[in-house]
Amino acid sequence: MFLKELTDYFRGQDRRSAAILLSSVVLMVIYLYQGNHNFFLSHFGSGFPDRNQALTFGQVYQCTVAFLLWAVIPIILIKSFIGGNLKDYGICLGDWRFGLKFFLLSIPILLPLLYLTSLNPEFPAEYPLAPLAAQGVRGFILWELTYLIYYLGFEFIFRGYMQLGLLKRLGPFLAIMAQTIPSTIVHWGKPEGETIAAIVAGLAFGALAIRTRSILWGLMVHYFVGIATDFFCLLQRL
Repeated sequence: MFLKELTDYFRGQDRRSAAILLSSVVLMVIYLYQGNHNFFLSHFGSGFPDRNQALTFGQVYQCTVAFLLWAVIPIILIKSFIGGNLKDYGICLGDWRFGLKFFLLSIPILLPLLYLTSLNPEFPAEYPLAPLAAQGVRGFILWELTYLIYYLGFEFIFRGYMQLGLLKRLGPFLAIMAQTIPSTIVHWGKPEGETIAAIVAGLAFGALAIRTRSILWGLMVHYFVGIATDFFCLLQRL
């Protein structure tokens, strides 16, 4: 009886939903254990003569693995097993007028909040993640460009692959909830204020992705937050 019910669940729309949810949790577990910078440092850190260099490469490794696990592999799964057009998962401009307006209006609201956040000692102690970012303008730019691939992976797996992939099955509210929970949990170990903010971001970026049918605009806001946080936290170190 149990095997029959399990088999039935994997048919039709349930099969797609189950594949998205199961693959997402597997990919997140791999990232948390084998994809983080601590894994890199414990296995390869001794090969670097300079500690800061090892820390920087560890963060580059983490960003790269996040992109591969959270964007590349889900896209392969969509194309080979789950099905659907990538546009259905938010890889498109969508309602670009609304998205661009949201992004531009977010900047003057977020900038003072992010500056005030940087006054909390927990944040300059955490950010920027890579020592490279503190090595002049060139180092800062190189790190932020690398940081982008992390955000690409993050936004795709949560707001695209999970949320938009489950939208027809769960409806807007539950689809947003389905990605807000894990997208908040992966912030475990970050400053408490950031983890709390991740709940708000999950709801806001989730609603934005559904409204625009694109992950691009939430990605732009999220990436802006990351760059501004790094910049303000560096200012606090001066």
